[in-house]
Amino acid sequence: MSKIKFIAIIVTVAALCNVSCEQPRDKKGKAVDTPTTGEITIMVDEGYQPVIASCIDVFDSIYKLSKINAIYTSEGDATSALFKDSVQVIIISRQLTGEEMKYFESRGFKPKITPIAYDGIAFILNPANKDTVFTQDQIKDILRGKITKWTQVNPKSPFTDIQLVFDHPLSGTVRYVKDSILAGEALSPIATAMKINTEVIDYVSKHKGAIGIIGANWISDTDDSGVQKFLKEIKLADIAPLPGKEGYGPYQAYLAQGWYPYKRTLYVINAQARSGLGLGLASYLAADGQRIFLKDGLLPANAVTRLIQVTR
Repeated sequence: MSKIKFIAIIVTVAALCNVSCEQPRDKKGKAVDTPTTGEITIMVDEGYQPVIASCIDVFDSIYKLSKINAIYTSEGDATSALFKDSVQVIIISRQLTGEEMKYFESRGFKPKITPIAYDGIAFILNPANKDTVFTQDQIKDILRGKITKWTQVNPKSPFTDIQLVFDHPLSGTVRYVKDSILAGEALSPIATAMKINTEVIDYVSKHKGAIGIIGANWISDTDDSGVQKFLKEIKLADIAPLPGKEGYGPYQAYLAQGWYPYKRTLYVINAQARSGLGLGLASYLAADGQRIFLKDGLLPANAVTRLIQVTR
């Protein structure tokens, strides 16, 4: 039996038990949370707000004695709050480092880290921009400031300076670009940051020379009316491995096939030192919640994705 199925069984049994049992309490008489009851506050990388908000709504509707309060913030702020013990559960797009794990080990336990989905970093453009396919080398040169003008991409481009825009200076998107694309090189001095992903979308929709870098989760659920509105205001760039090769966007099938290069993993990091609501949420997201990730355009971590060959 897999670990995920085992945890799912525990959560189901707990749910049945809690229908007839009172809320558990600690030695001081204070109510404590279980995998399916109680109330906790978690922090989530704002780049994943659309899909995680949907998952939490469904979880709370199933387990009616539970309440999960989500604060959507930057990855850096969420991680900082975890170490300050302000929250015990965070959802971000990286694992803890060895040094970070040692901190918790010094307290006598290891946080439970559960992969729940994969998504991509999306590069978005103004609809007026005709240059929509970039090579990986071009993307890297733009991000490190070697390419700063559109004529360096296309000599016939009518635009001048490239405006490079991120969601937040402490976001998982910025961290991914620095660590995974630039491999430690400095980010371009022309790069600027907003506060949230919707501000990046708005900026790119109004500035013809802009390139926005956001989590693909914000524009992946094409059945959502909000996403449909966003896709009318911006366009997605395709990424090709080499000049003359076909480019691909951050879509489920291309992430699954490995054709889109900027793929990242989403994790639940649960630092509750007992079996609480954090365990219940993580096991739900890794099991039944996989259908929500699939529907919202992310690649589920633990479900088989049906791929259909489409002629382009």
